[in-house]
Amino acid sequence: MTAKVIAFINYKGGVAKTTTTYHVGCSLAQHHNKRVLFVDIDPQTNLTFLCASIGEWEQFKKKTGTIASMYQRFQQKKPLDTKRFIWRQPVGSGLRRRIANLDLIPCDIDLLGEDLGGAAVTGSFPTIEMLRRQSVAYLRERSFLQRALHEVENDYDYILIDCPPNLYLMTQNALVVSNWYVVTAIPDHLSTIGLNILQRKVRSIGENLKSAQTFAGRHSLTVADIGGIVFVRVRLGGSRITILHRGTMVDVRSDQGNGRCFRTYTTELTGYGEAAEQSLPVWMTRTKNAVDAASRGEYQSVTEEFLQRFP
Repeated sequence: MTAKVIAFINYKGGVAKTTTTYHVGCSLAQHHNKRVLFVDIDPQTNLTFLCASIGEWEQFKKKTGTIASMYQRFQQKKPLDTKRFIWRQPVGSGLRRRIANLDLIPCDIDLLGEDLGGAAVTGSFPTIEMLRRQSVAYLRERSFLQRALHEVENDYDYILIDCPPNLYLMTQNALVVSNWYVVTAIPDHLSTIGLNILQRKVRSIGENLKSAQTFAGRHSLTVADIGGIVFVRVRLGGSRITILHRGTMVDVRSDQGNGRCFRTYTTELTGYGEAAEQSLPVWMTRTKNAVDAASRGEYQSVTEEFLQRFP
């Protein structure tokens, strides 16, 4: 069975994209016995550090490498050997209670310089042959993750990709290999104003791919469909959502239509930050605030809806 691939994206930072990717993946593995692979392509490396300590990451990087190492092999046209770069069951290593069925391809700040690369389909009065060559190079740069994950797609039920807060080369790679993309959004004006712009830009990336494939004479790359919008860090006043956030959620649901927004959401709780400091999901963290946050079952509910949307 081929894995379902979902990219978590937003070109705005600070919208709990990585925290949501992490908790959904952990819940899929721990609560639903799904085989999950995390792929961290954000040079900030936050998903990697939610899975393991910096010291453990440094050891893995030195011994094995990261996705930046894989990309270098791709540029050198060497075999990618994806399985070699998979970190097996990194979450929970300090508790002797690892989450089974949950693996990671870690990221690296070294990927930052690569994210701006990639051939462009440009030129002053180019010949047809020049356009063809540029188009082939353009498409190849956006097929890196597709080639890498093709080697392991039968080993997992879900592959979750944590993207950087932009739509540059690596995010475009994620959109090409994914079946769907999910957007996280805080329900305030600044965090939601760009939702339609984001979707337009993704469609534009798809149109550019289509144009390049016309010149290249091949038709194999498409971009993911939007799979949903998850509201995060919803602010509460007592036990109720604040008027401002509730109003924004209603407006966005109406604007997006067709059930595009998840019914479930997460709230703004201190316990999530405390769990992140311990590189554990909130339900495995024993601080008082984390226990209180875990008792709400917010990410478990989001994960259950995730399974309904992407069965």
